[in-house]
Amino acid sequence: MKSVWTKVSAVALAGVVILNACIPYAVAATDTEPVIAGTKDESAKVAEEFFSVADYTLDFGRVSELGRSYTKTITVRNNTTNDVIIDASVSAFEGDAADNNRKLSQWIAFVGGVTHFNVAAGGTREVNVRVALPEDAPAGSQYANITLTDANGHAEKVMVKMDVAGDGLKYNSEVSGAWIDPVHLDDSLNGRVMIKNTGTAGFTSTYQIKAKNVFGGMDWIIIKETSEEVFPGKQVEFSVSDKLGFGVYTVEQRVTFVNAEGRISESMLSRTVINIPWWLLVAVGGFIILLIIVITVLKRRHRAKNADKMARAERKVHKAEIARIEKAEEKAIAKEKKAASKKEKDEDEEIAEIAGQLDDAQSEEPVGDDDAIFDEEEATPIKIVVKKRPPTKKIQ
Repeated sequence: MKSVWTKVSAVALAGVVILNACIPYAVAATDTEPVIAGTKDESAKVAEEFFSVADYTLDFGRVSELGRSYTKTITVRNNTTNDVIIDASVSAFEGDAADNNRKLSQWIAFVGGVTHFNVAAGGTREVNVRVALPEDAPAGSQYANITLTDANGHAEKVMVKMDVAGDGLKYNSEVSGAWIDPVHLDDSLNGRVMIKNTGTAGFTSTYQIKAKNVFGGMDWIIIKETSEEVFPGKQVEFSVSDKLGFGVYTVEQRVTFVNAEGRISESMLSRTVINIPWWLLVAVGGFIILLIIVITVLKRRHRAKNADKMARAERKVHKAEIARIEKAEEKAIAKEKKAASKKEKDEDEEIAEIAGQLDDAQSEEPVGDDDAIFDEEEATPIKIVVKKRPPTKKIQ
């Protein structure tokens, strides 16, 4: 029976492994490939037909000296075959920053006063931006917008950021609500996490979620990768709802945050995700039910077989016990017969001896006349006792 259980377990395990290993290729091959963040960005495609900037965030970082100027550069690239004339302008930040974080636009100027410039076809141009930090600038993160516009109306917007040091500049954040849905009856992937800025300094949080087939054969697939500024006192929720394909995956969700020391840290959630179609779940359920039925039948047959073996063994033992008892009875009867025979022989010998003694006594009596004087004492009679043998009892 042990060999039957081993074979059933081995077949079931092999079926599960092969099924999980093959489904990602057989089914997911018809799905569209997950989009890696940035590879199909429509704004990037439009920028390629006009002009673009190297970075959409101009971060001056943390500055601690008030009353002085700081300079950074915006790189503009002309992606067309014609020269492009661009106008640059500064405006108050349009976003989730609080009013006290929008003063940076008042301190920005373009080096040399250049706000109208030409970029040659296929070439680049550097636009120098200067921040004249006043001595009474409040501590905390400050934001502004720089907009670059060409003659055709195409515009690119750059966020300018500066962290003004002081007692009021504090870094801190919290990560909460990290979750990845573990089981789906379709081929989707859902995940989410929230970052809350509990300080007065803003920071950029990067979110990435990727997946890998548990049974190998596939490299890590980046499902989504994005970044967003987390403004002071604000909360950002990152989430994903995308196609993953049927199968068993290891999914990792990573998000960066800032700690109290101002250092960027990373929080990671890893989870096994099982995506199975409903029909496969029904098939697996049917297989399990069939397996239970087979196991139940085998167990009943095994119990019946064991019961039959035990009955035969009991009968054999019973016969052996009866034979042993009968043999013991025969030995006991033979022993009793032998003992009775010996006793009878002894009694016969005893009777013969007594009879011999009587014959000897008679032969020794004197022969005389009738007037012979006899002794007045009478002769002592001899009593012969013959013991009867008790009847033999048969051992039951």
